[in-house]
Amino acid sequence: MFFALMLAIALPVQAGPVAPVAATAPSDAAALEALNRDWLTAYKTRDAATLARILADDFEAVYPGGRVLRKADVLRVATNPTRIITDITWDNLKIMVFGDVAVVSARSRLAGTDAGKPFTATNDFADVYVKRDGAWRAISAHVVRAAD
Repeated sequence: MFFALMLAIALPVQAGPVAPVAATAPSDAAALEALNRDWLTAYKTRDAATLARILADDFEAVYPGGRVLRKADVLRVATNPTRIITDITWDNLKIMVFGDVAVVSARSRLAGTDAGKPFTATNDFADVYVKRDGAWRAISAHVVRAAD
């Protein structure tokens, strides 16, 4: 018996894949959806206060072209007066909650001007949120250009 117990303790345990669980509270999915809406809208309205509230101080993101931006970088880019976003939409929103961690993904479409030159962009993104002190904060984002 002792040998079997020692063997059981010594053998590595392999867990299966972790599946998303239902939101820990009915409001989790709604809160994350609202944060996504507020985050994207803040780019159009250049709302630094909203972005500062959503992004954790240790936020880090990878954007198209491999650019790594931290919270201060995102705030600077989002409030740049020469970059004007006239339209931003998103679809295929998916919210997966894993306890106090969540992933929000979707496709966004932007249009506007940058230094007076028109631009459009279609991006797929995945944002990672962590619930800290009862509030969701974005800690990571990965954004890639998508073909329409």
